[in-house]
Amino acid sequence: MNRRVAVTGLGPVSSIGIGKKQFWENAQNGRGHFRKVDFEDVDLEQFRSRICSPVDGFSISDQFENPKLLKRTGKATQYTVVGAHLALKDAGLRLVPRMDDERKTLSGYMLDDIDYMRAGVVFGQAVSNTDVLLPAHRVFLRDNGPKKINPFVLPQSNSNVGASTVAEIFYMKGTCYTVNTACSSGTHAIGLAAQHIRCGQEDLILTGGADMALDPYFFSGFDIIRALSQRNDDPMHASRPFDRDRDGFVLGEGAGVLVLEALEHALRRGAHIYGEIAGSGFTADAYNVVAPDPMGRAAVHAVRRTLEAAKVLPREVEYINAHGTSTILNDPNESFIIKRVFGDYAYRIPISASKSYFGHPLGAAGGLESIVSFLIMEHGIIAPTSNLDNPDLEYVDKAAPDLDKRCDLDYVPNVPRNRSVRIVLKQSFGFGGQNGVLLFKRYRT
Repeated sequence: MNRRVAVTGLGPVSSIGIGKKQFWENAQNGRGHFRKVDFEDVDLEQFRSRICSPVDGFSISDQFENPKLLKRTGKATQYTVVGAHLALKDAGLRLVPRMDDERKTLSGYMLDDIDYMRAGVVFGQAVSNTDVLLPAHRVFLRDNGPKKINPFVLPQSNSNVGASTVAEIFYMKGTCYTVNTACSSGTHAIGLAAQHIRCGQEDLILTGGADMALDPYFFSGFDIIRALSQRNDDPMHASRPFDRDRDGFVLGEGAGVLVLEALEHALRRGAHIYGEIAGSGFTADAYNVVAPDPMGRAAVHAVRRTLEAAKVLPREVEYINAHGTSTILNDPNESFIIKRVFGDYAYRIPISASKSYFGHPLGAAGGLESIVSFLIMEHGIIAPTSNLDNPDLEYVDKAAPDLDKRCDLDYVPNVPRNRSVRIVLKQSFGFGGQNGVLLFKRYRT
């Protein structure tokens, strides 16, 4: 089978908004949310970077109508479930309460008029639930043993628990697994979910990504390798992809969840269709655990593989949502990859980096950036790259000095642009050289 894959629901949980309306209002205007970290019982002076992009004001009791179902879960799982709930409602799916017959209490929901054996969850998450795991580890060290460790710590700290919890709460008994490809986890998950629908295995899949790594331990890991911005006195301008003065990314958190359906399934129930997942391409640099391949060989192949799968010519792409991390190496490398694939046409494609307003939420990035991309197609407004004041026009890669890696493309700096967009390329490049690329199309009968 080769079924078309429609996107019918969007559920963002991010630092710039929870739910589609607030999220898009801030994204389209490039309005970010950044502040200083507030870790307790930690000497912040030991950190080079002290800024983040958190989901402030999030409360599971406010964001989910039955918080008791999530009382032992970590934040990443809560973000996942709330994003899934938002996406399902946005898709116009009716949730029918499902009761525990013995306890006479709510145990979750069922999707009305949906075959639960053909509904699944494919989710991306790069980091385990640190807010569950690390406090338990501290208790273990304090008491020199496991006697006071909560028995729910193990199942609630695994990376797969977000996907399995969504499947349990919304009674989805089809395909269910978690993808971990670092920063490209959400993008890989969306591409794989689309493949399950395209080949006829499932009719509906919740997909995307989530992460919560704003814990001193994981934060310090990125800080030690100098991946984070040190613009501590000016958090709002710290994430500045493709800019000459970029000095690292800002760690974020959240979830980006999408409802994918077989097109005929979506049409049969009269769903609103944001667009289609037309192709994907995955490769590995096989180069370095942190640094990208300076030649960009596998990443270029991932883009070309995606275009081929979608049967789209390079000159047909009308917008690129970039990985755009604001790190020294990524931005010029990504610019070079785009030039390699598109040639002179690269200078005519609008490109923007969503991490300039919600930071880098790791496994959630691909999901949230895909939501931005579909809303761009929906509204005909290209969300900008914020804080891009001086494009890096003089960058020279010491590992590949003969390659043109200047950041001299059209990154839609600072101001949104009215532009009808029908075909979008979404790029993600994760630690370990794990490349994930998607191609989206506006729906046409």
